Amino acid sequence: MSVRAWVADRRDEIIALLEGMIAIDSVTGNEGELARFCAAWLGEHGIEHLLQPCKDRENVISVVGEGDPTLIIAGHLDTVPPNAGDWTYGPLTPRVVDGKVYGLGASDLHASTVGAYFASLYLRERGLPGRFMTAFTIEEETTGDGSRLFLDWAEQEGFLDFARTECVVCEPTDLDLVCLGNRGSSFLVLTVRGLGGHGSRPHLARNPLPKLQEILASLRGLEERWATEYPDPDFGATTLTPTCVQAGDLDSTNVIPELARAVVDCRPTPALYADGLALFREGVTECLEGAREEGFEITWEELYAREGQKLAEDHPLAQTVRRVLREDLGVDAAFGVTPAGNDAVFYAAKGIPTVNKIGPGHPACAHQVNEHVSIENLLLGVELYTWIGLRRFGLEPGHAGVPPTA
Repeated sequence: MSVRAWVADRRDEIIALLEGMIAIDSVTGNEGELARFCAAWLGEHGIEHLLQPCKDRENVISVVGEGDPTLIIAGHLDTVPPNAGDWTYGPLTPRVVDGKVYGLGASDLHASTVGAYFASLYLRERGLPGRFMTAFTIEEETTGDGSRLFLDWAEQEGFLDFARTECVVCEPTDLDLVCLGNRGSSFLVLTVRGLGGHGSRPHLARNPLPKLQEILASLRGLEERWATEYPDPDFGATTLTPTCVQAGDLDSTNVIPELARAVVDCRPTPALYADGLALFREGVTECLEGAREEGFEITWEELYAREGQKLAEDHPLAQTVRRVLREDLGVDAAFGVTPAGNDAVFYAAKGIPTVNKIGPGHPACAHQVNEHVSIENLLLGVELYTWIGLRRFGLEPGHAGVPPTA
């Protein structure tokens, strides 16, 4: 039986697993129930697995095959909170309509989890000369601590030999992009404290809003300078994008606020995220130091700071993934990069060759009202991770997809 026929025979089971995942609230910080659900499914299907403690929750790790090398399909358990708006079926109410499965996390990234789990089921019986592992972790949408702490644990416990490990992160790409890298990221939280007062007497106050505007303008100038000094042929320019400003009260229109805050979404390119984002932080510090003035207290902190990552196009893993898409799935996939970050950076930081992302979900509807994934892509996702496993372990039965005997 071909891989495609094997997947087609399990169509209803594949959809049912996705529906079961969608129905569980796994917004960041609340991943525990979904972790246990996944572990139960793996156990019922005879797949070796463990719930690896992480913070007050668990990561879910599964393994088929024995020894090294190891290929990891990595992703996340958590979703973002449901976007405010008119959800036709409700974010936690999975529905199959017109060839699509609707619900929170359908594309980002439960469809990938389903694909990796059914690939594990197929590969379990193939006598793999190594381990096909899945690692679905907590907090990818925020801190990234799930993957970071899993890898630290795997290193300390000798669970992984990083020198003999490769990784494919299964974030959504619509299957037509083999993403090989991403820029770094850091979210700056800027705080300016001044002296409040009456709006009619600004000379008696120290208004933090104009000072915050000055800082944001300075960061805009820094962004423009970096675009000239540190351009990147793959990632383009570093971006420093204000995403939130908080100050004052709409019900107190004549009150100068004491405090003004802003968040700046920063995406540095390789020259700036090297050495732990040292050059990036130096530039930000210079901007803030230049804005200091008596009567104002200026502070800043970083949230979720991460370096970026990039795998070379000629790396065997990159070539294998694109070959699977083009030859085994019939998808004309291209190499590319993304401005957004994900957990690939933590694997790369351990020296693990990592495909930044490839998955069946639709990026355009991730984090959106009425998130969904097409059933066609859902099934192709199973084929994708199955074929990646077959080809990376040298079990290549040919175009017809006839599986090897164990």
